[in-house]
Parts: sequence; structure tokens; C-alpha cells
Amino acid sequence: MTHQTVKFAGALALVLAGSTVAAVAQETGVPITSDAASDAVKDIETNIRDDYNRSRDADRFSNNRRPLGWRGSVAASANATSGNSDTLDVGIGARFGYGTQDWDHDFTLSQNYSESNGAKTANTFLGAYDVSRYFNDRFYGFGKLRYAKDEFGAFEEDAFVGAGIGYRLIDNDNFNWRVQAGPGYRVTRTQAGVKAEEAAGLVASRVYWSLNDNVSLTNDTDILSSSADTLVSNDLGVNVSLSGPLSLRTSVRTDYHTDPAAGQKSTSNTFGVSLVYKFN
Repeated sequence: MTHQTVKFAGALALVLAGSTVAAVAQETGVPITSDAASDAVKDIETNIRDDYNRSRDADRFSNNRRPLGWRGSVAASANATSGNSDTLDVGIGARFGYGTQDWDHDFTLSQNYSESNGAKTANTFLGAYDVSRYFNDRFYGFGKLRYAKDEFGAFEEDAFVGAGIGYRLIDNDNFNWRVQAGPGYRVTRTQAGVKAEEAAGLVASRVYWSLNDNVSLTNDTDILSSSADTLVSNDLGVNVSLSGPLSLRTSVRTDYHTDPAAGQKSTSNTFGVSLVYKFN
């Protein structure tokens, strides 16, 4: 078995771990043939409309309709090529939350890794914890802890802790928009090892839009500013229902630094296509 074959098999296994395809194959007990695959697709299609309403993404944008207790999602994507060039791209992300009548806790983790012809070209990690205390259906207070590590980015490490207030501008069944802002403390370290610790401020926007029963759009924007640098991040995603808790997400994330370290670019873009499994 070649080294490239091993890489491709590992990438494929990661995608299957984030979906329910293997579970479906085990339950049906049928061989993977074109006829069996066609039948399986038909079964999936018949359940889309009934099952998708149970996994709508509006829950994380609307506290007064959000289910209490645990909820979450896991996403995975992988791609490998061989021939004129050998490449590997792997991404995995997870979001978990826990809600009570007045409090909401949200945990987010993501890891992206890429290599080309045996050389690493991307390696990023993002972790965040958000806690919210709701005073009524519109106003809430929040606390945020965020840590990002990017081996090839404008900053190798970027951490923030802060608190503030938020307000829901629009809150209905199909469209939700909330904004929040507050002060905090930021710690950054450049690729050259230069470290900065200083006061900072955060302004954020969260938008959810249900286009129809099967398609929804999300757009998350964050502006994190301190004297050393201002980071503007925007994450735009489109979610398409496949079956029950399984959906397909395509996204583009753009990060812009006003004052990147010497030799680093101000803007970076990450494009993703992932299978997402949700539970609540």
C-alpha cells in the first residue's frame, strides 16, 4: 500500500465518521451496488421534509424557541489527490450547547489541515466558549473565551476573553438577527514570537435565514480590535438537508487583519464543504 493510498484512506474514513452512511449500510444489510444505492437515495428523499424540521439551525439564534438541555453538531470533510500532485485536505468541526431557562452555553471547536507533495501548507485550530444570560426575549448578557492558532497565518496565536451585552434585532420563525458588543483582554503572538497583551473590544453579528424547509443560510461576523491589530472575520454558510439530522454545509470564511506581521498577508480565505450530523 502506497503512502498516498494510506493518506486517502485516512481522509475517507474521517468523512464517514462524521456521517451515518456506514450505519445505514449495516442496518439494510445490502451490498453497495448501483441498484441498492438508488434505493437508499429514494428512502432518504422520502424522509427529508418530515425529519429536517427537527434539526433546524434556528435554535442557536433564538433562545425563546431553543430546546433545553444538550444539543450539538459534528462536521467532517476530506479530499485527497494523486498523480501530477499529491494533496491532502482534512477538516473537522464540532459545536455543542447546553441551555436552561435563562442561561445558554455554547462550545465550538474546529481543526483544518492541508499538505501538498508532503509539505504542510495549512494547520489551523479554533476553540471558543460562549455563555449567555437572558434577561428577556431581546436583551442578554454574554461572556466569551476564544483561542485561535494558525501555523501559517498573520498571527500564530490569538486569544480573547471578554463580556458584554447583546440584543435581538429580528426574531421570528424564518429570520433571526442579533448583535452584541463588549470589552475584553487580548493576547497575540506573531510567527516570529513577538507577544502582545492589551485591552480590546469585540463587536459581533449573527444572522440566520431559513430560505425554505430544506435550505438555510447563516452569516457570522466578528470585529475584534486592539491597539496592535484589528481582526475582521466573516463566516458565510449554506446548509442543505439530506436526511433527518444529516445535512450538507458549504461555507467561506474570510479573516482580515489590519496590521499583520511582516511577511504575512492581511487576508485569508477558507472554503469548506462538509457533512454535518446534528443532535438535540
